[in-house]
Amino acid sequence: MNKELVAELGRRLWQAGDSATAVDPALADRLDGLEMAYAVQRATHDLAIEAGERAIGYKVGLTARPARETFGADEPAAGHLLASRLLEDGEPLATAGLFAPLAEVEVAFTLGEALPGPRVTARDVRAATAAVAPAFEIVDSRWRGGARTLPMLVADNTNAARAMVGPSVAPGSVELSKIAATLTIGSRTVPGSAAAVMGDPAEAVAWLARHLLRGGRRLEAGDVVLSGTLCAPTAISAGDRLVADLGELGRIALDVT
Repeated sequence: MNKELVAELGRRLWQAGDSATAVDPALADRLDGLEMAYAVQRATHDLAIEAGERAIGYKVGLTARPARETFGADEPAAGHLLASRLLEDGEPLATAGLFAPLAEVEVAFTLGEALPGPRVTARDVRAATAAVAPAFEIVDSRWRGGARTLPMLVADNTNAARAMVGPSVAPGSVELSKIAATLTIGSRTVPGSAAAVMGDPAEAVAWLARHLLRGGRRLEAGDVVLSGTLCAPTAISAGDRLVADLGELGRIALDVT
């Protein structure tokens, strides 16, 4: 693997998140597969930490079969979450610095225990979870024109841009796999279902635990995990008000400026 290229792509993608200057997609032709793409993603993570950022957990992407088919993926994709990208409940989303943001409606897990085993199951996830909550994830590609390939998506931290986690509830109080969701943006309504997230959002977190172990990492107590979108990613712009209704899990709202 070309370590200099990994460092260069990581630097460009990291800087694009703050400079509002997208990365030339021609550079992605030098990505030679998923191993290199995850190395680039890790480079962006390390640059963030060196800059004083704090990692608070992970996100899971491509949890719906149609999304995986679009990118020719055999499994979901993982990314990291940074504290500075997390909006407080009620805080508006500023579109300045974003390129073509899309809103996703998710179930957020906060772990109360680590998940270290190589055979983590959805049952293990539910037992280790301290709280669940409705959440928005705002995804946005730092590649000019968006990610065309799976390595591009992964290298760019699976398009993680911003997130907001709503009020949490006890995990045993909601049957997550049966949640139906509705995303409303003005006159637009986008239906969704937890079944679109690998049949059960806890399954996505279990996949993430196993995926991280392959790279020598693990989910730790206190980690926040965005488990995948219940609704189709939906374009947003300044002036929009987003309202997500996840039934028993609750409602959240987000104003876009």
